Amino acid sequence: MDGVVLPQHPFHPGAPAVSASVPLMTGTNLNEFVNGVDRPDAGAMTEAELYRLVDEGLGGDSKAIIEAYRKEYPGANPFSLYATIAASSVRYAVFEQARRKAALGAAPAYSYIYSWRTPALDDRPGAFHSAELTYVFDNAGICDHYSTLSPEALALSKQMSTAWVSFARSGDPNHQGLPHWASYTDARKAVMDFNAISKVRYDPEGEGLRLIGHTG
Repeated sequence: MDGVVLPQHPFHPGAPAVSASVPLMTGTNLNEFVNGVDRPDAGAMTEAELYRLVDEGLGGDSKAIIEAYRKEYPGANPFSLYATIAASSVRYAVFEQARRKAALGAAPAYSYIYSWRTPALDDRPGAFHSAELTYVFDNAGICDHYSTLSPEALALSKQMSTAWVSFARSGDPNHQGLPHWASYTDARKAVMDFNAISKVRYDPEGEGLRLIGHTG
């Protein structure tokens, strides 16, 4: 930040006034940088290993953190739960970015979590970093090693790409094939969860993020 080319931090301590009137879409993938592609035994992770990894990576009250995330993802196995918890710093940053944008009160911010899991590689990849790009560009049909050409993948690809085109066209991602996607505000914290059945979640992972120490 030299005060000339980059006059200020783009989102600290708040969103930039120069783009206040420009709508924002921002999001994360459920698991981001932790996946089981290189770990064939990912599904065999034990509860003890889950607690150890959370202790080592985050410290604090690992029991309370894990319990908070289990409430949100009751069907997740230990590895999937760990991969989701490990994305907490990215998740918080994106939610905070949306909150600061919304606080300007000039243009809406929309936030999402991409949660769809490919059945390829025995379900190990999870919702890894950048996985949603296949569907954002409506490429499920040609990225068949990822989508496996399943009907739900093809439908999600159309649903997401239409949302992105709608947002690019009008600043609003809503369309007839998507549940109503409310903009993000500090009060309601609405987040679209893109999955086989997409839905809006309110303050997702909020309790876990606060326990980890991410507050805003």
